[in-house]
Order: sequence, then structure tokens, then C-alpha cells
Amino acid sequence: MDIRHCIAELLSLHDCVIIPGFGGFIGNYSPARIDPVHHTFHPPAKKLLFNINLKQNDGLLANAVAASFGISYTDACRLIDEFSEECRLKLKAGNPYTLPEVGQLYPGNEGIVYFEQDPGSNLLPDAFGLTPFISPPVIRRASVLSRELDLSNRSVNLTARKLILPPALRWAAVLALPVGLAAVIGITRYDKLSDTFANNAGILSSVMSRFSAASLVEKKEAPRGRTVKMVELKRAPEITTPPEASVPTIRLDDPYAVIVGAFRIKENAEKLVAELLEQGKEASIFDQSRTGLFRVTIGTSSKLADAKQLLASGTSTGFTGAWILAK
Repeated sequence: MDIRHCIAELLSLHDCVIIPGFGGFIGNYSPARIDPVHHTFHPPAKKLLFNINLKQNDGLLANAVAASFGISYTDACRLIDEFSEECRLKLKAGNPYTLPEVGQLYPGNEGIVYFEQDPGSNLLPDAFGLTPFISPPVIRRASVLSRELDLSNRSVNLTARKLILPPALRWAAVLALPVGLAAVIGITRYDKLSDTFANNAGILSSVMSRFSAASLVEKKEAPRGRTVKMVELKRAPEITTPPEASVPTIRLDDPYAVIVGAFRIKENAEKLVAELLEQGKEASIFDQSRTGLFRVTIGTSSKLADAKQLLASGTSTGFTGAWILAK
């Protein structure tokens, strides 16, 4: 394992990581922001600064190296001294030095070291899985805006204008009164005439009903002496097969687990588990690491080969940052 990866892992868990004899990295929380010029949303992140004056050994990096390499604390300090000397010699020669997932160090005048953070890496655990995205601006046409403004002005003018009838409409209203009375009288007389026609139609229908059934249609009777037995057909009961029980893929005692998130706050881990369960995917909090992170898994296995298959399946369904944890 490379010491540089130990530095990146420690920066995701701590706000200050010192490389003894070389310098230290300081992490500060940066909230989410929106770039109004490029219409880009940036999630919250941890902004890193490099201070060349932080050279005192606080034991954090040495203990991490000793645990990762499986060596003693003294041997870890020796490896860190060699790493610091390598960084100083490369910067002194005028060449930049790259730390994966952290950034790049550049040499400056009079022993000054410049640091540029890796823009594609986010070391904030609470922002796991969040990536910047661009939202295109909403463009409204000028013709639509002018039309809406014209309609609003018309509505205001109509409500403010008083109802004034010209003389011609007044005379039309006076003449419409007798015409309306004549129409009402005609309607009432029409009702009486319609009742008369309805009575005559009832008499005609009663006369015609006497000749309809007997003269036009021959009645056919069923032959006597035979009995028709009605057989009731019963519908065969539907055979339903019970759904196959899903085989659980998460067992907290398995030695291998596919991890999709690690959170310092337990509520955030439970929120991710709830979202995955709503999507129909299996998820659970697997354990809590030594540094206090609650790790969320989508599947466990007792064999490494099966765990790799689970990892490949999770990666194909959107968990691009998933990895395998071995106890």
C-alpha cells in the first residue's frame, strides 16, 4: 500500500494530517454552492490547504502506516522520513509532486510550496456519491412576455371600465320585451297540443298491440315428454403458485461485504438504506469502523468470488464507487 493513499484516507476522516518533516494538510468544510455564470451546482466538499510549517509528528500518519503495512511504529516513521525526503528532492528539482485523490504540489521561489487540490475528488464523507451537475438556464421568449403583459393590461382596463350602453342597445332592449312574451305564450300552447297528440298516440298503440304477437310471430312450444336437464358448469379453481422467497444476500456475520457508503452520522446511513429499500434494492448498515464510520452494504458473502460478483452487479446498477470490505 502506498503512503499517499494513507494520506487521502486520513484526510477523509480528519481535518488535519501532518507529514512529519515536510508539511501538513488542513481541511475546511465548504457548503454547497451554485455558479450563476455557468449554471453549475457544486455539492458540499472539504477544501484542503497545505502548510509547510506543520512538521511536528503527531503520530496520526505513523499509526495509520503501521496498521496498513503491518509493521512497527518505528519502521513506519522510517518510511515516512524516506517519503518526505523524496518529496523535497522532487520539488527542489523543479518538478511537481502528485498525491492521488488529494492534489498536486508545485515548487515556488525561496522554498515556497504551492498546492492545488484535485477537482475531481471530494474527501467529505457526508457528500458521498454527490457530483456537480449543470442545469441549463430557463429562456423565455420576448413575444411571450409581451403577450402576457398585453393580456394583463387588457384585464385591468376591462375591470376599470364602467358598463355604458349606447342608445341603440337601449331601444333593442325595449323591443325585446314583447317578443319574449310572445315566445312564452307560444311555448305554453305547444305543450297543450303535444298532450293531445300523445293521447292519440296511446290509443293507436293499444289497437296495434292486439295484432302484433298473435298474427306475426308463431309460437313454438317445446316437445312434451322430454325433460331438459340443466347442467351447471363449475369453473376449475385457479392454481396459484406462491412467489418465490427472495434469498437474503446480507448477513452481518459474513467476512466479505460490498460497501456503497460510509457516514460519520448514523442518520445519514439510515437515510441511504431507506432510499435503497424504497427502490426495491436490498441494503443494511453492515458495521461501524474503528474511526466511527457507519458503513452501508448492498450484499455480503462468505466467499471472495461471490463478493466480486455482487460488486460487479452493484457497479452495473449505478454504484460506481462501491468496494469490497474484508473482515
